[in-house]
Amino acid sequence: MVEVYFNVQSDNGALTESNCLRKWSTSYIAALEGVKDLRSGMKLAGLMASAGLVDIESKMIPLPLSGWSTDPRMKAIGEANRKNVHLLLESLGLYPFMHGLDMSEVEFQELLTGARQEADDPSLKAYIPL
Repeated sequence: MVEVYFNVQSDNGALTESNCLRKWSTSYIAALEGVKDLRSGMKLAGLMASAGLVDIESKMIPLPLSGWSTDPRMKAIGEANRKNVHLLLESLGLYPFMHGLDMSEVEFQELLTGARQEADDPSLKAYIPL
């Protein structure tokens, strides 16, 4: 099973609370608080064990938002993922931000533009945990 946790992280700690990408992430988590448990992926192994399943393996896989990784395979995945990230940031955020957080369209587009630029920035080494 795979569950994406949309808490954007940085492999080198370069992503701070002042970054648009981090603001997108914290806004998304806030907008869905009480609606969906975005941390459910971290609970899957325990839930499966409680259901009686055995031989369960659980690990977090960092999914790069761009081609920043020095590992050739992960670099290729990050490069291929770039366009998806641009689409995902808008499609996932639009309704929760504008309706759940009462963000204006202008505010949303400004945040989205900044988040997309930062997702493309290899120096931030941004990823989302799977």
